[in-house]
Amino acid sequence: MSAVNGQAVTRRIRRRVPAKATGAALSLIGLFIFTFFLVTARFPSLFTEVGIYLALLGLVLRPQEVGFPTPMRWATALMLWGLVTSFTAIAPELAWPALIELLKALVIFFVVMNVLRTPQQLRSYILLFLVAFAVYPGRGAILNYITGNLYFGRTIWNGIYSNPNDLAAITLLVLGLALSIATVKTQNRRVRQAAIAFVPMTVLIILLTQSRGTFLGLLVGFGPTILSRVRKRPTVAGPVLVVVVLAAVLVPATAWHRFEDITKVTSSETIGEADKYGSAQQRFEILKNAWHIVEDHPLLGVGIGCYNEANAIYSPSLGKRDAHNTYVLLAAEMGFPGLLLWLGLVWSVLAEVRRRWRVLEADVGVIQILWLQRAIVGCLVAAFFASYFAITLLYLLLGTLWAAARVLGNDTVAGHALQGRQTPRARSAARAAPERIGRSGRRALRNR
Repeated sequence: MSAVNGQAVTRRIRRRVPAKATGAALSLIGLFIFTFFLVTARFPSLFTEVGIYLALLGLVLRPQEVGFPTPMRWATALMLWGLVTSFTAIAPELAWPALIELLKALVIFFVVMNVLRTPQQLRSYILLFLVAFAVYPGRGAILNYITGNLYFGRTIWNGIYSNPNDLAAITLLVLGLALSIATVKTQNRRVRQAAIAFVPMTVLIILLTQSRGTFLGLLVGFGPTILSRVRKRPTVAGPVLVVVVLAAVLVPATAWHRFEDITKVTSSETIGEADKYGSAQQRFEILKNAWHIVEDHPLLGVGIGCYNEANAIYSPSLGKRDAHNTYVLLAAEMGFPGLLLWLGLVWSVLAEVRRRWRVLEADVGVIQILWLQRAIVGCLVAAFFASYFAITLLYLLLGTLWAAARVLGNDTVAGHALQGRQTPRARSAARAAPERIGRSGRRALRNR
């Protein structure tokens, strides 16, 4: 009888292991498909839908490994609050599509946190992201600038990149991904060289968009770290100088004048000097109008996705306009509770990185993921000057940052703990082994 029971248990284990392996493979393939077609913004949305369905199917096949971490709890609360505001929205026909888009973004957030589980998967995923951006949006934005297909002198592309501010913010996030690969010396030499070459390309696109908010985000997110590294290691000054020279040569004077105009804004009376087209003054009027909306609807707002409609109601002369401020937009559409829930979601991701900061900073073996964290901080600064709440790629990379903090942090901690348990003689033997033994011997030592 015991032998029969043992055989039954063995068969069940065999069935579970293939299902688990199949689920993991499906989830990863689905996430890769979704990400490639979302980032390229070149093909029908059918491809992204197929990708996310495959990823979800893979998670269903291995439910025991699916987690519901703190950021996802904040995301669920945000989604539920958005549902509440949709019932009282001033334009329900606008609220429901916006709610569905938020749901899609948060599903992606959930998937990426549960799918990326190893350093190798993270590295492959980041490389896929960079290739997808370089092939279409990056190349297209530069070609549009060369051929003169511009928006008031600012480079753009199509789809989600058709707004220069959105293009700049997404490129800022991509810059963080590129640096996370380029700064790891143990990477494959050609891969690292490609990532290093990609860095000035992303900086150039950000400058060509002439997005002043993203330019400030670039300075705040990366400036302090780069200056600190230049002081500690003067050799870093060479690549930084190359990027600065390329920017000075390739970026037109009109862009630098636009960035320089930021310094002219010292009061509400001088806002008009910051933009000859009058957009700065108009944004100031929109913000005042948005604050009136927040004052009248502090709890539930005017409904998710309904700000443009509310702006036209409160100020017919301005019409249906975007708030151009992520935080004001959230407070106006979903009240202060909605704003706090979104900030809680973002902070829970950054807090996870902060808890593992020293471990992640010391890990130079696979990915320097802290560059992505700096890019997200820069994007949050830029969010004071544009509305990024509805950008799906932001949630995708927030999920990637959280997954990387957990995976790389745990992997490095485990490695340090294993090294700490070794005796001094074993550690010295391991260091001396490469000098005494060949490739097969080193492999056997690692397997121990």
